[in-house]
Order: sequence, then C-alpha cells, then structure tokens
Amino acid sequence: MTIGILGKKLGMTQLFQPDGTWVPVTVVQAGPCRVLQVKAATAAELPEEHRKASTNRGKKGGRDERPRRDDGYYALQLGFDEKREKAATKAELGHLAKTESTPKRFVRELRFDAMPEAKEGDDLTVAIFEDVARVDVTGTSKGRGWAGTIKRHGFQRQRMSHGNSRAHRRPGGLGRTYSTMKGLPKGKKMAGHYGVDRITVQNLEVVKIDAERNLMFLRGAVPGHRDGYLILRKSVKRRSVHAKK
Repeated sequence: MTIGILGKKLGMTQLFQPDGTWVPVTVVQAGPCRVLQVKAATAAELPEEHRKASTNRGKKGGRDERPRRDDGYYALQLGFDEKREKAATKAELGHLAKTESTPKRFVRELRFDAMPEAKEGDDLTVAIFEDVARVDVTGTSKGRGWAGTIKRHGFQRQRMSHGNSRAHRRPGGLGRTYSTMKGLPKGKKMAGHYGVDRITVQNLEVVKIDAERNLMFLRGAVPGHRDGYLILRKSVKRRSVHAKK
C-alpha cells in the first residue's frame, strides 16, 4: 500500500554524513495531517457511524438521513496547515465538523489500492516514513512569467554578426510550408507562459527524518517556491543504478 502525506517546502541546507560526505538537502515539513474523510469502493466497508449521510430537503424539521453512496475507489482526504475560521466557508466548516477539525489551507486526496488503515479524525505525522528510503514529491513549479524560447525551451540563439539584423533571440521558422492560416502545429515550442506547472520528482532519497518537529530532509531539490505545498508519497518505481566503469 502506498504511503503518502502532505507537506510544505521550508528551504534548502546541507548535511554531513557519518563518513564526512556533504549532502545538499531540502527541508520539508511533512505533517501533521488530519484525516478529514475516508473513501471506500463500497459503503459497506466503512464503519457503521460513517455509513449514513445527511441532507437538507427543505423541510422545517431539519435534515433527513439517507444511506451513504459508494465512492467507487479508496482514498484518504487529508488536511494540512491551519487557517482562520473566518477564512473558511460554511460548507468547509460543516464538512470539518464531522472530524472536529480546524479549517485547513491545503486539502488533497491520496488514493490507495485497498482500504486504508487510517480512520477519520486521525493525525498522520512524518513517522510513517521511518522505514522509507525514497519518496516521490509533487508540487507546483515556480512562476517565471512570459518567457522566450531560449529561457523556456533551451533554444540556442542565432549568430551575432554576418547579416543577422536584430534577430538574435527570435525562434526562427514556424514549420508551415504554405500558410499559417490553419494555425501552428500542435506542440510547437514557442514563447509563452513559463512555470506554475504540476511537477513530480521521483526517487528522492530520504537523508534524515526529525519526528519531533515533523521534518523530512530530502537529497536534492523539490519543485516549487519556499513555503509551497507538496504531496509526498512512497516511491513506486525502483531506481535503476548503472555502474560506471
């Protein structure tokens, strides 16, 4: 079963291994996360107290209870990083009241292949990664605004002399033989908005875990800016190592 948690990027630093090796690491605050909801393929798999759902049908008597529908998949809805109650909507407060939780800034679902062991109202900490060697980190990359082809796609500039009249950083031909009336070919690399993309970095090594402060030290960089929210999961792919002779 895949292990996962929500976190926040705090910044980068360096650690020294017992053999004296210097390691660049990213410090991530992983948890604590409150389990706001448990979703199951069938409602019969849920505890008895979670098999009923209430709905307001416009009656003066209040709410009417009905059986909860099947979710069709297994997942945990986690909440991370508290926010003021004034900033939450009434729908959020009503949803959080079931688990007696405070409003959260970052709420995401983590899917599973089978029924998860955690229950609604439980708190997940970084301690669940004690025996995990590598993780996959998902985040939103930094926004760099409007960028040209050199910065956005790594194009090479044109020559600086010999008849090049102020076209040093232009992209060049667009690849249309007859006309551009039908638009550009799909997937054509051109200037445009750069960054703010969902990126997943796989197989990052877990160098150290500080369970008391809910900190995880990962070797290398993770996507996003400082204080950006992240989703951390146990790596599902085995890292291939090619020995260089």
